[in-house]
Amino acid sequence: MSFSHLCLFSSTPDIFELNFMVKVLTGTPQELARGAVDWGYDGIEFMPNPDRIPDPEEFKCVLRDANAAMPVVNTGRMAFQKMALLHEDRVVRRKSIQAFKGILDFAGCLKARVGLGVAQGWGLVRTNKEETDRVAEDVFRELAAHAEEAGAEIMLEPVESDGCIRTMVDVMAWVERIGSTAFSAMLDTYQLSTSESNIEQGIRVTKGRAQHIHLYDPDRWPPGVLPEQNRLDWQHITRVLGEVGFRGSGSVVLAPEGDPEIPARKAVAYLRSLWPHESETASIQRSGRD
Repeated sequence: MSFSHLCLFSSTPDIFELNFMVKVLTGTPQELARGAVDWGYDGIEFMPNPDRIPDPEEFKCVLRDANAAMPVVNTGRMAFQKMALLHEDRVVRRKSIQAFKGILDFAGCLKARVGLGVAQGWGLVRTNKEETDRVAEDVFRELAAHAEEAGAEIMLEPVESDGCIRTMVDVMAWVERIGSTAFSAMLDTYQLSTSESNIEQGIRVTKGRAQHIHLYDPDRWPPGVLPEQNRLDWQHITRVLGEVGFRGSGSVVLAPEGDPEIPARKAVAYLRSLWPHESETASIQRSGRD
């Protein structure tokens, strides 16, 4: 198996004000695209500020000039900017839905998928499961319909800890329930290693329908950088992903400490040794954005 694209998490420098959960590449769109490619990646997974979403046509030109891909737009900043799609307060919920729709419009112009993880929020804490499910279904159906119109695709992932969608079984149940071509699933190795009974089971339940995977070693380090005894079993993960027919994209965070360039280069080299790069596939998919 192989990835369609290997990308670096990225955002604008104002993400530093949010105390975000992982370290990401920061800079202007030009710096992000060129930096990721210079370090050996195919492009970026971009996290826009939901209050200041870039102009998609300008962003498209930046990617083209750098020969960079952007298969996925990440909505994780929403949770850190006091937004939650499944919030119990209808005003907060409506504001969050509108922000997410703006990101879908941005992604649709760039033929990118949109991750839906912590933007869910952490559940409706003062309601029962039936009410939570009713709200989630209303929100997911509204967003899926907008994604279809925008030409984007939503990828649902679990939210560990207090989220109401905690496992890949939960995710796939919602994918089936919504039943939209614009509503699919994604994987995250941190979640798989902390919230599933085992990583293999979490991957297999997707039956190859996941479109993207976040790639972390313990403590959200990039793969292949920590000493071997502190790494996930990436060879096993590789085998299972191949067996379920995974053909999506993957994204890597920066090392949480020290100079990020050397571990970023080491991580992409390590992943390419496990998952050979399909340059022809990547070229075709990249040209499809033009």
